[in-house]
Amino acid sequence: MKHKTIIQFIFGAFFLIILCSFYFKYFSSNKHSSITQKTNDNSKSLEAKGNLIKDMKYENTDISGNKYFIYSEYGEVDVNNPDIILMKNVFAKVEIFKKDTIYINSFSAKYNLINHETNFNKDVELKYLDHVIFTENMDLSFQKNFAWLYTDVVYKSFDYELFADKIEIDLITKNSKIYTDNNKKIKIIKK
Repeated sequence: MKHKTIIQFIFGAFFLIILCSFYFKYFSSNKHSSITQKTNDNSKSLEAKGNLIKDMKYENTDISGNKYFIYSEYGEVDVNNPDIILMKNVFAKVEIFKKDTIYINSFSAKYNLINHETNFNKDVELKYLDHVIFTENMDLSFQKNFAWLYTDVVYKSFDYELFADKIEIDLITKNSKIYTDNNKKIKIIKK
């Protein structure tokens, strides 16, 4: 009788080990997988851990030769819209006509995979040559070739600082419009 009980115990333990292995291999939320994203024939590999994707990179080149690169330390697909990627710790680089480069850093961003429009927010920093702009929000549209910076906008160059509520930048001509809310005056400080 003891031998029969021991054999049943061994088969039961073996069955539990196989069942646990199957579960952790196919159903565990901690598994790593590989995801490939294609954007205009540029394929990028991403490492996923559950819903969170680590080291996200997207590149796009339009027909005029302008390049857009965006990287985030972490991100995830929006559950309501799979074309939207919610990113954290974001770095972006925009090369316009192979001569001008704009660098953008932010705490978070919402990136659209289809039209590449991006909404940066929280501690946004934009650098272009010797110009730096700090703001809380920035919307970047490649369809309209515009960038909108708003909420606590601070522009700094080597010789002055400017404080405003909103700045619109035409990405092609580099022309900018500066706005304030409630008829306040734009504050400019010469260094």
